[in-house]
Amino acid sequence: MDRHHHHHNAPHHHQPSPPPPQPAVVVHHVSHQPSPPPVHHTTTHHTPKYTDNKPTVRFYCKAKSDYSLTIRDGKVVLAPTNPSDHHQHWIKEEKYSTRVKDEEGYPSFALVNKATGQAIKHSIGAEHPVQLVEYNPDKLDESVLWTQSKDLGDGFHAVRMVNNIKLNVDAWNGDKDHGGVRDGTKIYLFKWTKGDNQRWTTAPFCIFMARSYYVSLHVCWCGCFVHGHDDANMYV
Repeated sequence: MDRHHHHHNAPHHHQPSPPPPQPAVVVHHVSHQPSPPPVHHTTTHHTPKYTDNKPTVRFYCKAKSDYSLTIRDGKVVLAPTNPSDHHQHWIKEEKYSTRVKDEEGYPSFALVNKATGQAIKHSIGAEHPVQLVEYNPDKLDESVLWTQSKDLGDGFHAVRMVNNIKLNVDAWNGDKDHGGVRDGTKIYLFKWTKGDNQRWTTAPFCIFMARSYYVSLHVCWCGCFVHGHDDANMYV
């Protein structure tokens, strides 16, 4: 008798589905060093000044024409001419020249310093030094306005207060009787004495200077003389 081997089908075992993939874990490595401070980029804007790009002159008296008006320690004085010193550069501002004139009808002007932006202001009276004040081109201020007299010879003039032409710009004790102009001579207002220390003029600063090898000074191509500089080329 044949034995029949009955093959019983093995029960089907259902394998569980694999779990869905886990998102990748990103590990952030935290540095224990302090973060550098943020960098702020700033842009510097140049604020235009009144004195920018204005032609300048030197201002000097007949008593010593190789000295020029300057500002030193907050005072208006005379010093050996030095074209590279912007304290000796003055802007002759004639904005109000047609509106404000002296009693003789001469037009007014202000003298504004290139380096400081200050204008020369009237003194408090005779035999007192002139003063300095910040110049405001948009404000009419008679205390900074001056006039020139008629030509007194060689292009020199008396320079007076616009509202009192009896008081003149004076290189104090700069006449021959008092020893003449020195380095640091102060500028006062004084009655008219006809002295060379009261006769003034202006001249443009020259861009090119030529060195004279025969004497210890510079000879400008326009004919003016400037002492004590080693630079061959000067600038305004």
